[in-house]
Amino acid sequence: MGIVLIGEPGTRRTEYFLRAAGELHKPVWFVDWQTAGGMEFHGDVVKLDPPSYKSSDLFQMKDHLASFQKLMKQSEGAGGIFLNPPSEILRLLDKRQCKEILMENQVPVTEMLEDKIENAEQLMESMKHRRIYSVFIKPVYSSGAAGVTAFRLAPGQGRMMAYTSCILQGEELVNTKKLRRMENAQEICRLLDAVLSLGAVVERWHPKASFGGKSYDLRVVWQFGRCEFVVARCSSGPVTNLHLNNSPLAFSDLGLSEKVICEINALCEKAMSCFPELRMAGIDVLLEQGSLKPKIIEMNGQGDLMYQDIFYENRIYRRQVEWMAQRAADGDG
Repeated sequence: MGIVLIGEPGTRRTEYFLRAAGELHKPVWFVDWQTAGGMEFHGDVVKLDPPSYKSSDLFQMKDHLASFQKLMKQSEGAGGIFLNPPSEILRLLDKRQCKEILMENQVPVTEMLEDKIENAEQLMESMKHRRIYSVFIKPVYSSGAAGVTAFRLAPGQGRMMAYTSCILQGEELVNTKKLRRMENAQEICRLLDAVLSLGAVVERWHPKASFGGKSYDLRVVWQFGRCEFVVARCSSGPVTNLHLNNSPLAFSDLGLSEKVICEINALCEKAMSCFPELRMAGIDVLLEQGSLKPKIIEMNGQGDLMYQDIFYENRIYRRQVEWMAQRAADGDG
């Protein structure tokens, strides 16, 4: 038995996982996703990193998703002991299913509108009916803020506003790395129609805690029963993903009380207990403005790449290598 990493050559994930293994003198069998189909692992301990896609057109997302699901299902039957089982990775990938499981287990989450909303007109009707005038729209299957749109409606004034990193270019819905603000109603409605056509969840836009004049949320990497790493993602806009030129901040710099820190840990532990086969997850946590009560925004079964860690201690991947090496040595999964 040994350690197997399935991923892509040349990525930060691959480079720093293999670097951690080298420093720990643990051999790793690296397998490119392009050649992983049909392989057998015979009890090896396997980590599945996500494949990347060259296209930025979100309308091609369904094709990418089908390919990814096929890869996951092939891996499920390959006989390995998984850091995170493929079936659990897929359960978290589905934002609606993941949040429904959390809600069923009384885990505090950001509020999700239950209506099936397929276009801008339905969205605005639902918002007016519920008297919720600020929402986030997120494709059910996406990551890295792809397609995420923050939308505000002022029904009495006939005005609306949206923040998003995607744009319509001809027949393509293109994901970019720049957040932009939109105020033209016709343009916003066309964009909302496109995003909602992908299949999306709609959530209440909760006011976030702020620090240094910027709002923030937290990315928590939880693995092997404990909080491994936390970073605050600070933004002057509503979308905090760090690849959109937002600012990371060390968790300790927030100066949160021990009570709030304990509540964050308890929340993440309870969320992880809803998926007992998961050993690791990236968990996005919102702290409510004023009360600092934590809520789960979403979870990611492959959300362990933290530049603020890999360029310093590389603690997350070192711990994974240690766990996988021990399981390989034990031979019992």
